[in-house]
Amino acid sequence: MIQPMSKYAFLVFHRDYEAVLHQLRELGVLHIQERRDTREVEELQQIQQERGEVKILLRQLRPFAEGQDPELHPRLRQRAEGQELVRELHGLLELRGQKQQELAALRAEAGEVALWGDFSPERLEQLDTAGYQLEFYSMPLARYTEDFEAGHDVLPIAEQAGRKYFVLLRRAGDAAPLAEADRLARPARSVAQVEELIAQRREELETLERSITIETPSHLAELEQYDRLLENELSFGKAQLQAERLADERLFLLEGFVPTEQAAAFEQELAKTGCYFKQIDFDPATERVPIQLKNNSFARSFEFITQLFSLPNYGEIDQTVLIAPFFMLFFGMCFGDAGYGLILLLASTYFRFRNKGGDNSLLSLGQWLGGGAFVVGLVLGSIFGMELPWARDKDYLFNQDNMMVIAVVIGLIQVFFGKLVGAYKTSRQQGWRYALSGYAWVLLLIGLGLIYLLPKLEIMLPLWLQYGLYGVVGLSVLVAFLYNSPGKNPLINIGSGLWTSYNNASGLLGDALSYIRLFAIGLTGSILGSVFNQLAMSCIPSGADASIGGIVIGWVMALFILAFGHTINFGIALIGAFVHPLRLTFVEYYKNSEFEGGGRPYAPLKRK
Repeated sequence: MIQPMSKYAFLVFHRDYEAVLHQLRELGVLHIQERRDTREVEELQQIQQERGEVKILLRQLRPFAEGQDPELHPRLRQRAEGQELVRELHGLLELRGQKQQELAALRAEAGEVALWGDFSPERLEQLDTAGYQLEFYSMPLARYTEDFEAGHDVLPIAEQAGRKYFVLLRRAGDAAPLAEADRLARPARSVAQVEELIAQRREELETLERSITIETPSHLAELEQYDRLLENELSFGKAQLQAERLADERLFLLEGFVPTEQAAAFEQELAKTGCYFKQIDFDPATERVPIQLKNNSFARSFEFITQLFSLPNYGEIDQTVLIAPFFMLFFGMCFGDAGYGLILLLASTYFRFRNKGGDNSLLSLGQWLGGGAFVVGLVLGSIFGMELPWARDKDYLFNQDNMMVIAVVIGLIQVFFGKLVGAYKTSRQQGWRYALSGYAWVLLLIGLGLIYLLPKLEIMLPLWLQYGLYGVVGLSVLVAFLYNSPGKNPLINIGSGLWTSYNNASGLLGDALSYIRLFAIGLTGSILGSVFNQLAMSCIPSGADASIGGIVIGWVMALFILAFGHTINFGIALIGAFVHPLRLTFVEYYKNSEFEGGGRPYAPLKRK
């Protein structure tokens, strides 16, 4: 559900404004109403930029802290200290990057120099002093013939990548005789010298990385503290700009929202400060009221799904608890395997126990989805690609022959449910008269469906119940076509009813067919898992002539195929089982429930 909000106004003398903001921040429950866009304020943009640099550093340093205990007592207290720390860490990481580049360049040089063998640069300098030059060449192998070698008195050194590498000794000042070959630069260092430099740079890099690793836990703690400090300064700076200036800017008018359940305690604490405040009325239709969701533990796990699209606005209802059961069911149908669901459940449970005290909302969601997938997988009769005994019965309700129809029926149930939610939303926002046509359309569609389907299923209702069904359909037609716009001309109502009937007929068909993906995706995962099982079992030799060694090798190959294949299938199924229910929820269901969204999250002024 959406937490009710109360709105407050504060009238503050300009000299006391900052002190009042400090008091409000300590209370930590007031969501300040924004009056001014702060994106163009240079000081705040600078703080935002510093936070961006901190987040980059945190991402770069976290790999160095793996396996180490975190530093629980950071020493950073002031913004200037944080800025100095950022500069220091940037310097260390830049130095590390420089060492890595130098090492990479030396390794590339070693590869080039190694072609010429282990030579002495000093001997080359002695040849230069004596008036001789040793030149280095390369040319394609096809052009390097015995005649060429004999005619030019060259010494072949190496072959690589279709080219011949060789040297030529000549007197200094003589014209270069090998125009047909590519002359290469003379190596400045020998192989031994380059390898020595590589070892030196590698040692320097390892020493630097050890130093960074040792200090990383404390640096991470200080950076996180610095980020909180910047966040506090940013939120406080934004709050300072939101007051309306009155009486030649001597009085500041500040407005904000507080959850209604905390309003009484909030007023009691404010009364102690002597601050002038007053609770005021507000119009949810014209004001952007912050949204705070309050749900039970089950629905709270699915708030992540709601927030992926948009929070509801203040005039709507929180549909998290309404979409959660459908999402669990859809996820399980797309996953299509009890074994995969069990793995997800166990993995989420394990990591949740390991992450005690942290944010476990996603892990809790994984537990619910994994548990739901396990149950649905058992009902569908598949576990790790193997068909369970009850799924082989042709009369079993949830066999593959029936699942396409079942998927469409489930889709229609959610669509009709969405239309009921949309009608309820209309009754809350506009009044019950404006919602009658919405309820009527649902009754009309369900009634027509029963009138058509029951004879097909050879189900005969009592005569009085048949007449009652026809009466409900007839009454629904009258309401849907004559009372869809209360207070307007009947002709307008009829026209609106005809247009709505066209939209319902075309939209309902498309929406219902969209739910076939629940069957198709689940079937694909099940079939792929079965294929991997068959491939694995085909590797195991059978028969009297099968040797022990062959059986062992076969089982090793089978286990590898099972592990690899089911891991791949699990990953693919996990993505599909999450994405497609999202689409059905955000497109088909939200459209029929007339979801508006656009809610802004409740973000009170408080110290982090």
